[in-house]
Amino acid sequence: MTDLSTAYTAAADAPTGPNVSRVERAQLCDLLDRVGPSAPTLCEGWDTHHLVAHLRGREGSPLRQAVSAIPRLGDRSVHDIVAHHAFSSLVDDVRHGPPRVSVYGLPRLEPILNVIEFFVHHEDVRRAADGWEARDLPRWAENQIWVRIVGLAKLTQRRKPTGLVLERSDATTRARVSNGDDDVVIAGRPSELALHLSGRVAVARVELVGSPDTVAAYTQTLPGS
Repeated sequence: MTDLSTAYTAAADAPTGPNVSRVERAQLCDLLDRVGPSAPTLCEGWDTHHLVAHLRGREGSPLRQAVSAIPRLGDRSVHDIVAHHAFSSLVDDVRHGPPRVSVYGLPRLEPILNVIEFFVHHEDVRRAADGWEARDLPRWAENQIWVRIVGLAKLTQRRKPTGLVLERSDATTRARVSNGDDDVVIAGRPSELALHLSGRVAVARVELVGSPDTVAAYTQTLPGS
């Protein structure tokens, strides 16, 4: 059985590897154990206790899942979970994965729903700390993230004022995710593209390529602009 906590280094040169969402889940929980409940995150207003409460609520009962999907109710649910559940027990729950009644545990849906979620939230903790460095993920991990972020971007980026093209900086691969009169190319490793497109603009290591006016129109739509 693969040790998920060391999967990236153990299979660094392998052509394939385990499901990235499972690796990120294990490594995030390891990190949460180390930093404790009061460490900062990139999620505004949340410390690590709030973040793990969000993950636990997201994968909980069908009712809890529905509540967590509504921003105002979801935030209230997070604070309720923090108030009534110890940090360590929440980390254990997340580490062990979703209950059987959760759609997040269905084998075919789990990678679709969780690869980006767990990678980004892992980085929410890592990159909120001083002195962080981007991880050098194996090619197979970047490939899994690429598939998921292209699919997600086609759903979430359709209303941008420009065309958007994602470009891998670690491979000669591009994907158009929205149409427009003029394009902005967002270039970077898939993991960095995932952070940028998930709103972690300040810490994502990507390059925006296009005419000055087109890039400006795109950046005005980003968080913090």
